Amino acid sequence: MFIQTEPTDDPSTLKFLPGRPVLHEEDRTVAIERGQPGPASPFADRLFEIDGVLKVAFGRDYVAVTAGGRDWAELKPEILGATADHLLEGGEVLASGRPAAGPSAGPAAGGIDRAAMAAAVEEALRMVIDPELGYNIVDIGLIYEVAVDEAGRVLVRMTTTTKGCPATNYLQQGADGAAWSVDGVTEVEVELGYEPPWTPDMMSDEAKDHFGIRR
Repeated sequence: MFIQTEPTDDPSTLKFLPGRPVLHEEDRTVAIERGQPGPASPFADRLFEIDGVLKVAFGRDYVAVTAGGRDWAELKPEILGATADHLLEGGEVLASGRPAAGPSAGPAAGGIDRAAMAAAVEEALRMVIDPELGYNIVDIGLIYEVAVDEAGRVLVRMTTTTKGCPATNYLQQGADGAAWSVDGVTEVEVELGYEPPWTPDMMSDEAKDHFGIRR
């Protein structure tokens, strides 16, 4: 799962944008502070396990985290990991008996665990190496979305580092083959796009460390 971050007017608060709905249509923005009365939220509880997280706010398509006592450079990877894990597992945002909103929120009625399949496809995509950068396309940030429907059809939304990249066909074919390697996949569509345009900021922390990019 590719999660973007967005600064706010308050430097102690950072928005995390998973590229999929977080709250359901009928839910309003919900804010929960550590140790204070508020709605029961398994998602917030998970984030509060991270040292330094003081407040969590959920919106239709974002999670806003307020933190203190630690640098964002340390906190971001932990929050990104917890957020991705919770959403891919189909965990509840609010304790209402419903999972987080979105196309891969949990096992489908037909028996396909869409979240697990999406995670498996993403892991398989790590086997595709960008020939120019010599690193896998997931951690470089070329994969924008992996979605799975009830029938096992997979959509991979991806980009390349530049328009007209000479490795475009190679990367698309590699992504297609990687998705097909996952058990249960019945159809694969690889969609290429350039919105938002790729930047090195989209790399994972591991990739940034590999390329010596300061973060």
